[in-house]
Amino acid sequence: MACNISTWRRVAFLPLLLALALLLSACEAAPEEAADPSFTVRVICESEDIYQIFYTFYIGDESRGMGGMADLEGKALTNETDLTLTFTESYLESADISQFSMDFSPYGKDDISEIGTTNRVYIPAEYGAAYTIVFAGNEADGFTATLEE
Repeated sequence: MACNISTWRRVAFLPLLLALALLLSACEAAPEEAADPSFTVRVICESEDIYQIFYTFYIGDESRGMGGMADLEGKALTNETDLTLTFTESYLESADISQFSMDFSPYGKDDISEIGTTNRVYIPAEYGAAYTIVFAGNEADGFTATLEE
C-alpha cells in the first residue's frame, strides 16, 4: 500500500511541476519598448527678478508650440533652477528638427504680460542631443538668449 501512495504522489506531482515550469517560462521579461527619440534644451537664467519664462518654438518659420517655465515654489529663477525641456519625435510629429528655433518672453514677480522677448535662437537639433541656452539681460537693456556651443 505504501508503494501505491508514493507512486500516486509522483504521478500527481509531475503535472504540477509541468504547469509550474510553463508558468515560469511565461514570466520571461517582456522586451522594452523603444524610447521615443528626443532632444533636450536646458535654459540657464542669468537675469535677476525673473519668475517665469514663456517660450515659443518653431520648425522653419512656422510656430509649432509654446509653453512656460517657472520655479515650482514661486521663487525667482536663478542659474541653479532646473529649466530643462524635452522635445520628442512624436510630439514634434516627425518634423525636420534641423530647422528648430525658440524665442523666450520673461515675466517678473507680479507681471501679467511679458517684459520683453528675446531674439530667436536657432538650434541645429538632432535627436539624442542636449543643448543649453543662456538667458540674460534686463528690462531696460533688453533680453537675449544665446545657444552655448
